[in-house]
Amino acid sequence: MSIAFFDIDGTLLPHPSLERRFFWNLFRAGKIPVGNYFRWAAEMFRHGGAEFSVAAQCNKTYLRGVSSGVISEMSRETRWVPEFFPAALQRVWWHALHGDTIVLVTGTLAPLAEIVKSALERELLLRGVETRISIIATQLTIQAGCWTGRVSGSPMFGEAKAAAIRGFAQARADSLQECAAYGDHLLDQFMLEAVGNRFAVNPTFGLRRAALRKGWLVAIWTSCPRRTPGARHALEWKGKQCNEYARTARSPAREHLISSADQFK
Repeated sequence: MSIAFFDIDGTLLPHPSLERRFFWNLFRAGKIPVGNYFRWAAEMFRHGGAEFSVAAQCNKTYLRGVSSGVISEMSRETRWVPEFFPAALQRVWWHALHGDTIVLVTGTLAPLAEIVKSALERELLLRGVETRISIIATQLTIQAGCWTGRVSGSPMFGEAKAAAIRGFAQARADSLQECAAYGDHLLDQFMLEAVGNRFAVNPTFGLRRAALRKGWLVAIWTSCPRRTPGARHALEWKGKQCNEYARTARSPAREHLISSADQFK
């Protein structure tokens, strides 16, 4: 038994990110104070030349003054059941079946990660495996029942992910060389490098190039059509044809195709 660390956005769930979908739901519902848009833009400007995705991980000022219970309110109005990549569910199930601890390591907001955790635990239960999933996510400070727009501790991306999984494994006295990690963004490479079994899932150009150079497994996981009308929810996206394949590369010049079945041996 070991630990399997999974990123969420782009790895377990299709893009756009869960937080981006959350933002648009808040925007349409008119729950974001108008002044927050200007504060958010000013904060992004302050970060200057930083990559947009990096700056956005640190900038949560759009949530200043928004009730921390808004996610619960929205979930009562509509179903929040994320549609996982079928291959992602299969892979998480495979780890759970082998007794591995499942950990979601994500830059998304902790309350959103909790939704994914609950949905994933239900999916595993439907497959005959009962397990408790752990979360390492970005935490926000709360004052008088509302978010302050400030991150508590470090936003969970880049090297912070690697440090977090090291701490998690150390607390359990587990060797990271026996663990696995799955991520899709170049910023996930720090987490992937920290473990013995690395998987670049639907990688961005930067991560794919790094994976090819280092001989990591590259997996492409795609969506499938919505299963039933009841699976529609506030954070919905259109499914595409189910398909999965994986590639592993020993050098940038050569790739070897691995069947889906071989991935789970």
